[in-house]
Amino acid sequence: MKMRAMVGWGVGSFTSAALVGAVSLLHMRFMTDSLGIAIGVAGLLVVLSKVYDAILDPLMGVASDRTRTPWGRYRPYLIVGALLAAVSVTMLFNVPTSLARGGIITWSCLSLLIYSTAYTMFRIPYLALGRAITQDFGERSRLMTFSVIGSSIGTMAATSAIPFLLAGFGSDRSAHALLAWLVTGFVALGGIATFLMIESEGEESGSQSRAHFTMAEAWRAVAANRAFRALIGFKVLLFSGLALHGAAIPYFTRHALHATDFSLGSVFLMQTLAMMASQPVWVRVASRIGRRKGLIAAALMEAIAILAWFLVPAGQPSPWLQLIGGFEGLALDGIMFGLYTMLSDTMDLACSDPAAPGQDGILAGVFVMVEKATSALGTFLFSTIMAWAGFISASDAGTIQPATVTTGIIAAIALIPAGAALLACLILRDKPVRT
Repeated sequence: MKMRAMVGWGVGSFTSAALVGAVSLLHMRFMTDSLGIAIGVAGLLVVLSKVYDAILDPLMGVASDRTRTPWGRYRPYLIVGALLAAVSVTMLFNVPTSLARGGIITWSCLSLLIYSTAYTMFRIPYLALGRAITQDFGERSRLMTFSVIGSSIGTMAATSAIPFLLAGFGSDRSAHALLAWLVTGFVALGGIATFLMIESEGEESGSQSRAHFTMAEAWRAVAANRAFRALIGFKVLLFSGLALHGAAIPYFTRHALHATDFSLGSVFLMQTLAMMASQPVWVRVASRIGRRKGLIAAALMEAIAILAWFLVPAGQPSPWLQLIGGFEGLALDGIMFGLYTMLSDTMDLACSDPAAPGQDGILAGVFVMVEKATSALGTFLFSTIMAWAGFISASDAGTIQPATVTTGIIAAIALIPAGAALLACLILRDKPVRT
C-alpha cells in the first residue's frame, strides 16, 4: 500500500468532512436566523434535498461500478464532484440581497439540490476506492486511520475555525457569505489533490466486477449480505439520533445557553482534538475485542456524552461544553473507525461470492444513502419539534424565543438521540454470520 495513496485517502476524507460539516452545522440556522425563512419551511427544504440525495446514492453507486475510463472507475467522479460542491457552497451562503421571500426560498432549494448532487458524486466513488487501495485486513485499519485523521481535520476546519471566525465577523449574513468562499477553496483543492494522489493502479484489481449488472441484481446482493444489513440497521438508528443531536447544537448554544459562536466553535474544537488523539486507542481496542464490539463500546460512550448535554448550566456553560465535546469526540472517533472498517469488511464478504457482481460501488451507495436518509429524518424531527415549541424565525439572530423552545431543544439535543444510540447497540449484539 503506497503512502501517497493513503495520504490521498486522508485528503479525500478531509474534503468531504469540511464540506458536510460546514453545511450541516450552519446552513439551516443561516436560513432561519439570517434569511428569515420559517423553520418549518427551512426544515422541509433540507429534508427534500436529502431525500433526493438518498435516492441518488445507489444510482451513483451502480453508475460508478459500471464506469470505464483511462483513470479508472471511480477517480473521475472525485474531481467533478468536488468542483461542483465548491460552486454549491458559494451559492448556499451567498444569497442575493435583491431577492424577495419567494426568491430566497427558491435559491436556497436549488442550491441544496446542487450541493446534494455534488456530495454524492464525490463521496460514493471515494468510499468505493477504499477497498481498491488495499485488500489486506491489517493494512485496512491503517488506511482508515488516515481517513479518520483527515475527517477530523476537515471537521475542525468547518465546525471550529468557521464558528470562531463568524464570532469575530459578527455572525450575520455577510459574514456567512465571506466565509463560504474560504470553504469553497478548500473543497476544490481537496478534490483535485485526492484525484491526483490516489492513482488508478490497482483500482480494477480491487474488485472482480462485471462491466454490466442490473439494479435488481445489486439490491439482491445487498439483501443477501447479512453483515451489511446489520451494519446498516445499526447506522439507521444511531445516525438518526446523531442527526437530530447535531441539528440542535447550534440552536442550543445560541437560544438555550445564549452563548456566542465562539462557544459553539470551542465544542467542536475539543471534539475534533479528541478524535485525532484517540485514533490509536480505537485501533488497539478493535484488535483486542474485535471491530464489532469496539463499535458497540463507542456507541455506548456516545449515548452517555449525549445525555450530558442535558446537564449543562445556562449561566455557566464553560468548561462543561468543552469537556462534553471532548468526550463526545472520543466516542465519535470509535464510531467512525468501526463503521468504515466494517464497511470494507462487508465488501470483502460480497466479493467472496464468485456468482455475485462486483458491488463495491452499490454497497458504498447504500451506506451513504443511509447517512442522507437519517440526516433527513433528524432534520425533519428537529424542525417539527421546534415548530411545535413555537420557534420564531427572523433576520435578526438575537430574537428572543419563548421558554418552550428551550424545552424542545433539550429534548432534541439529549433525550431522544441518547435513546436511539442505546437501541442501535442492540442491532449489533449478535455476531453476523456469512450467508
